[in-house]
Amino acid sequence: MIWSCTTDAACHPQTAPVVPSMKKVVMVAAPVHPIPPRHGAAVEWWIYQVSRRLTNFESHILCVAADDHVAEEHRDGIRFHRIRMGRLYKRLFQKITRLDPWSYARRVARRIDKIRPDIVHVHNAPDLFAEIRRLSAWKSARYILHMQNEMQVSGLRADELLVADSKYLKSWYVSRLPGAAISVVTNGVDLSQYEPAWTTDPDARHLRAAHHLPPDKKVILYVGRISPEKGPLDLVLAFRELLKQRQDIFLLLVGEIRTGAASDRRVEYGRKIQQACAELAGGCRHVGVVNPADMHKIYPVSDLVVVPSRFEEPFGMVAIEAMAAGVPVLAASKGGLREFVIPGQTGFLIENTENHDLFAHQMNELLNQPGTLDKIRRQARRYVEQHHGWDTVARQTEEQYHRLLARN
Repeated sequence: MIWSCTTDAACHPQTAPVVPSMKKVVMVAAPVHPIPPRHGAAVEWWIYQVSRRLTNFESHILCVAADDHVAEEHRDGIRFHRIRMGRLYKRLFQKITRLDPWSYARRVARRIDKIRPDIVHVHNAPDLFAEIRRLSAWKSARYILHMQNEMQVSGLRADELLVADSKYLKSWYVSRLPGAAISVVTNGVDLSQYEPAWTTDPDARHLRAAHHLPPDKKVILYVGRISPEKGPLDLVLAFRELLKQRQDIFLLLVGEIRTGAASDRRVEYGRKIQQACAELAGGCRHVGVVNPADMHKIYPVSDLVVVPSRFEEPFGMVAIEAMAAGVPVLAASKGGLREFVIPGQTGFLIENTENHDLFAHQMNELLNQPGTLDKIRRQARRYVEQHHGWDTVARQTEEQYHRLLARN
């Protein structure tokens, strides 16, 4: 109670002004990686980077816990609610019996009931989305399903929103979910971390020395899964053809090669990559997985980043990161890559990566045009600054929240 006193000393009680509380958003990740993520985890990284930048909403994150994580934590402007799923629990209830009495979805739903959010934002997990919505007793929240891949989605309600990370992916879902509300919120990159090489080490000599790379050769870089759909073997074979034309080149491969049974398709593919790389007489190196937090140190060592995907890429995060680092990109003309790798403006596209002679010819043509590459790298960096900084992505996300809450 507030008392108001007039000049004649008469005091009257007044009601304290009501300060509207912030709307609450809960971002939900699948039970795969903790947040902040420790390894390559694009979805979880998106959740973390956007949540910490929301200015008009109270941010909550529901995810699995790493061994050294505290369950409840408030940091970086985010309220973390982490769910522990120990190895014994996973083995007993998810692998052996398959009878999970206290599923991840049920635990998430219980926490949503306590938080009582205005928006529940579930990422790349349609089944989890449906289960949480069914199990939660808190029915006042609006739901968003945020997809970064093509997956089967059904039962989207009229008051719910599906968000895709590219126009390509949006069109994929529009064709399968007629009448559904579908929007686009793109992916982002930390512009302060991905500084272009010309601002820190113009000729990348120090970075190359740190990674034991030849200082006098043009480095072609691949970053991504070592798997057939990503096409790194096409790049290695095209590079072999390019070596017949010039010797001033070096190929660097960054990505996990799966180990295990020879019958595993990715394991066999990884072995082919290792064999093909070994046959290049020291002109190729595979360095395995690099922590996402260190990738900004890798891109600037290269003269050209190649994204040789064989499938329709839903987005193409590697290309955006390379562009942010000021490195020219040659990408397969697939899916979402076509939306920001604009030929002659922000990068270059190749129509057929399986034609290794043509692939080698296009790489050779680009490497022979240093003036063009320099112009493109600067234009690409400006494009990312305008469209893909995390602050921009956070504002796009808040716009979707406001629109969703305004709908009847």
